[in-house]
Amino acid sequence: MKKAIKKTSKYNLHDDDEPLSVVEEPALKYETLNVILGGRHSAKKSISGDFDLIKLTREGVKKSTLKTLASFLGITMETMSGLLHTSYRNIQRKDEDSLLDTLKTERVLELASFTQRGIEVIGSKDAFAEWIQSPLIALGNKKPLDFLDTSFGIQFLIKILGRLEQGVFS
Repeated sequence: MKKAIKKTSKYNLHDDDEPLSVVEEPALKYETLNVILGGRHSAKKSISGDFDLIKLTREGVKKSTLKTLASFLGITMETMSGLLHTSYRNIQRKDEDSLLDTLKTERVLELASFTQRGIEVIGSKDAFAEWIQSPLIALGNKKPLDFLDTSFGIQFLIKILGRLEQGVFS
């Protein structure tokens, strides 16, 4: 009689044989994202799944999150305000604990997810910040930073990161 072998996956965080459902996602995926957003200080609790991202988008992130994200991107708060399509003065007026509106929060979360992916592919926070500022042939000798002000630009850069990860020249 064959002995049943229990299959485990690095993503199966349960003790039973049940695979993860679509809704249950590995917490490790969001660990770096929490750090990029300033930890629990940016939200009431840590982000552990897509439902948390949706909820956080609706509630808003704190202004203090912007400084942490700007640090990871290697940009100034003036540049960050441009990526959010608002004036630097409007950002300055807010208290550190003030919540950003839904549209700005969504952009911040999108930028944070992109930053997480970039750090994974490029290898470090500093190397990623340098990559953001470097002109790329694939971008017509423009910097990736020049494309971070739109969702389509961010998606385009994610595709370029995917090519880099696969070793495709771009």
